[in-house]
Amino acid sequence: MNFNLTSLLLIAIAYLAALFGTAYITERGWIPKRVIYHPLTYVLSLGVFTSVWTFYGAFAIAKESGYTFLASYLGASAAFFLAPVILIPILRITRTYELSSLADLFAFRFRSATAGTLTALFSLIAILPLISIQIQAVSDSLHILNQDFSSDQIAIGFCSLIALFTILVGARNPSLRYNRTGLIMAMATGSLIKLFAMVTIALYALYSVMDGPGGLDLWLQQHPQELAVFDTQLDSNLWRTMLLGFFSAIIVMPHTFHMMFTENTSSNSLHKASWGVPLYLLILALAVPPILWAAIRLGVADQPAFLILHLGIKLESNFLTTLAFIGGLTAASGIIIVATISIASMLQNHLILPLIPPLSTQKLYSRLLWLRRILIIIMMLGSYLFYAQVGLNYNIHWLGTLAFIAFMQFLPGILATLFWPGANRTGFCLGLIVGMGIWIISMFTGLLSGALSNDSSILDQHNWHQIAIYALTANITVFLLGSILTRSSQEEIASASACLHNSLQRPIGPQLNISHSDELITLLSSRLGKVTAQKEIEHALHELNIVSGELNAIDLMRLRTLIESRLSALFGPVEASALLNQQVRKDSLDQYRTRDIHLLEGQLENYQTRLSGLAAELDNLRRHHRLTLQRLPVGACSLDEKGQIIFWNEEMEQFTGLQNSAVLTKKLISLPAPWGELLNDFSSQEQNHLLSHHLLIKGENCWLSLHKASLAENSESMVILLENETENQILVNRLSHNERLASIGRFAAGVAHEIGNPVTGIACLAQNLKYETDDDIILESGKQIVAQTQRITRIVQSLIRFAHTGQSDSQQLLENINLKELTDEALHLVSMDSRGREIKLINNIDAALNISGDPQRLMQVFVNLINNACDASPIHSSVWLEAEQNANSIEISVNDEGSGISPEHHSKLFEPFFTTKDPGKGTGLGLPLVYNIIEEHYGSINIVSPANKNQNNGTQVVITLPVTLQD
Repeated sequence: MNFNLTSLLLIAIAYLAALFGTAYITERGWIPKRVIYHPLTYVLSLGVFTSVWTFYGAFAIAKESGYTFLASYLGASAAFFLAPVILIPILRITRTYELSSLADLFAFRFRSATAGTLTALFSLIAILPLISIQIQAVSDSLHILNQDFSSDQIAIGFCSLIALFTILVGARNPSLRYNRTGLIMAMATGSLIKLFAMVTIALYALYSVMDGPGGLDLWLQQHPQELAVFDTQLDSNLWRTMLLGFFSAIIVMPHTFHMMFTENTSSNSLHKASWGVPLYLLILALAVPPILWAAIRLGVADQPAFLILHLGIKLESNFLTTLAFIGGLTAASGIIIVATISIASMLQNHLILPLIPPLSTQKLYSRLLWLRRILIIIMMLGSYLFYAQVGLNYNIHWLGTLAFIAFMQFLPGILATLFWPGANRTGFCLGLIVGMGIWIISMFTGLLSGALSNDSSILDQHNWHQIAIYALTANITVFLLGSILTRSSQEEIASASACLHNSLQRPIGPQLNISHSDELITLLSSRLGKVTAQKEIEHALHELNIVSGELNAIDLMRLRTLIESRLSALFGPVEASALLNQQVRKDSLDQYRTRDIHLLEGQLENYQTRLSGLAAELDNLRRHHRLTLQRLPVGACSLDEKGQIIFWNEEMEQFTGLQNSAVLTKKLISLPAPWGELLNDFSSQEQNHLLSHHLLIKGENCWLSLHKASLAENSESMVILLENETENQILVNRLSHNERLASIGRFAAGVAHEIGNPVTGIACLAQNLKYETDDDIILESGKQIVAQTQRITRIVQSLIRFAHTGQSDSQQLLENINLKELTDEALHLVSMDSRGREIKLINNIDAALNISGDPQRLMQVFVNLINNACDASPIHSSVWLEAEQNANSIEISVNDEGSGISPEHHSKLFEPFFTTKDPGKGTGLGLPLVYNIIEEHYGSINIVSPANKNQNNGTQVVITLPVTLQD
């Protein structure tokens, strides 16, 4: 049975075109998102693991070693059973820090360009045999179906088609983290085809060739030698080595790593894959024995690697043969496409770019794409050359086994990344070199030189697995010794902590010494070009919802972390770190702990549902304590060992007007006035308490008390408490003011008593003169003496009334008062002051106006208002009083020609202790006292300033009082 080559080529091209079409319509949005993002689609895409080694090679191993063929299925299934412990933590790391490959992961974990380069080179060496067998399987299967062309010619055509398809699917975006849903759908479609092919052929073999389960059982009884190979006791060492090899391979091989972590969009999909992939592999494994026994029965098992093809040919079934060919083509093309994309990325980021840094150009993205396309072509060319020079000499299953053994050397690095923070770059690199060195010397060089053959003792089942274990043991031993004997850098320790299983996201590396987004653009422009740098920064700012411009410490930390992740997806973590750390001081890593604590707090807020047991209890306790500090009725501020603010509670925000996000990580001295100087001076003084400290804040008088406690010796770590004492101090000052007035009243009363007696005597003697003489001159002098004694009496009585305060409402003396006389007396008192004598005081109030009220308290009102008017007025200006009677009230106005009152002060004039006078010249209690007395008399007060709109000066205080008051 000979197939037409043109038909076969058309089938191959049609299949690849169908794959490309699937990818294209997926990315165009023509396939519903519920299908694209369905967990089943992701599970099927991971079927890329089942290469031709599984599709073809499994039959050869099953024929020769029985159940040993299950090692690949069981080893891979074990890795997925441990997904919550291994795969999902790796997914978290790669998604958080935008890592695209195994080389990126190791370069990030060990903060080492060498680790990334070694991983890339050794992955390339290890993948060559695996890609070679894919090419060999397709070319040989085509040659079996048509002998018109040689396998070598077919291989050239196949490699060319695959290279073109790989470029179309995997090299259209410069970042491997770009969500290529088309590639996922294409690989899922391929896996579905492989599954359909295997199951269909197995069912046909079971029911058509073997006459069903009963017929199969009868045939095995008649041919016990075919079942004997499955009854042979397995070599435990060989079995364990193969299981460990396939367990490692599915995690670290470029194509499986790429599909599991780079292309994955959700940890939920990986949870589904933890049982979905083992189920997929189980179905494929169950199909192997029926097909194998059917081929043996038909006598076409002489070439076990391709017996699935020979089965269809023997049965003269074009459908089965074509299905087997397409299944093999699918298995080969899937791994080649994805592995080539991943290896090209590793070589670009860890070998090419570190040696030839990209030029700062607007076409940077385009150049990165072309570099990756060239590497894909070189990869396919290298794979073809390896196939032509080496692969043709060896069986598919042996070449595949060697590749899986090589990838086993990366397992210690994976486990150390997740579970051992003490591992460092020295130990990892030395261990990997030793382990891969043993594999290369003992196995790979033998393949290249042709010293090995299929029957070589090194590939014998009693020998090769021992070499694999020796290499892995040497790798682990050197890894341990190197890590223990050498010291890890601070940056490496930070990365190790970030990679540990169940760790939180945190920034890696030193902080940038910049404060503006434009400075970050300038920093990146030297390597990326201004246009590219600006584009990256704008995307990051938009994603974080940060406004371009000045950056506080927290926003800068978030921006740096995201920028490094985005650059890591483009250039790899090492190059990304180098781009950002060009101007960072060597000691900047010391700032890591201080600034990192705020991101950790934010992460813990989103991490609560993932904690359990003691961790959940501790987190609840942490939240309770933090909420307690936040809700304290006093301001609380905490400093770290370097004196940087790490806590600023709600009361501090409310009292200072400084938001938490604006002060975190700053020094106290850098805070705006007056808080920076006040808190910094207090933190540096020896006293732990500062009580009732007066402070002028936005023109308002405030009093506060400060307390502090050191949190650690020989450091600036401390907690500072701030109490707002303003209300208490106002009450204290008011009581003190009233007490002073009462003291003045008592003093004035005593003085009046002592002065009153002599004055009364003088008045009596002066009045008696008219009875003792008729001399007009003497009589006139007596009248003047009496008048002056009356003046003295009025002055003393006015002083007593003014100082007589502290009475309650029930003690107020309500009298009918002549407004003219009351204001005259107030003017008289003010005129005795030196300032009052420099001002022209005018009383324009009608003498017929009367009001009802407490004369003593109303006297205080007018004295205060007239004093304020005199203080605000220039020398030789006028202050005048006017009054107008309405139906039930009288409006009294006190007017001056001063500079007026600023509009921003109007709302604060009646607040206690607010004053516009110079320090020491005003208490800020006059107008509040006036306001209270006017309210007690059921009146109102209003201030108009400027009173003279034309000259924009002067102030008018208008008091409205009722004509009569009800008791």
